Amino acid sequence: MVNRKILIGYDLSKASNAAMEWIVEKRIVNPEDNITLAIVVNDDAIGVEGAFGLESAIAGPTGWLADDYVERVSKVEKDSAEALKTVVKWFESKGITVIPRILSGEPGETLKDFAEANKIDLVIVGSRGLGFFKRQLVGSVSDYLIHHLHCSVLVIKDDHYSVEKKTSITEPCSQKP
Repeated sequence: MVNRKILIGYDLSKASNAAMEWIVEKRIVNPEDNITLAIVVNDDAIGVEGAFGLESAIAGPTGWLADDYVERVSKVEKDSAEALKTVVKWFESKGITVIPRILSGEPGETLKDFAEANKIDLVIVGSRGLGFFKRQLVGSVSDYLIHHLHCSVLVIKDDHYSVEKKTSITEPCSQKP
């Protein structure tokens, strides 16, 4: 069997945990695969825009906002690292090795760039089932990847695998990055 290079986008949600269980249960990933499990931390989304835009909010008139911004980014990165440890251990319990990565940037673009730079064969992401207007407003990572990547993209819809089903992946934190 050929070792495939797979990138899994993970976002700490119940739907994402259910998707991880689904791909293992359906044998979408194999122990022979080279799998990267990535959380994307979007620094811009963490910052609070001030009256003069994000740049002024980060710098702050007296620097206090800059400290708060750095603390918030640091907390999200720490929570993301803890989440990845939990999911890595869960995959290990299933006999599958994944390489955890915390990436920074806009999720769609960042996953696309990582996939292209690392010659990924398959990208796996979940879909939160955003309606038309929300998709237009906030965008859809899965939609972006489908239209911009040249490799295969597997989108696992949140209604495809019941998020109500109790998952064996423990959510390490309640907030998404």
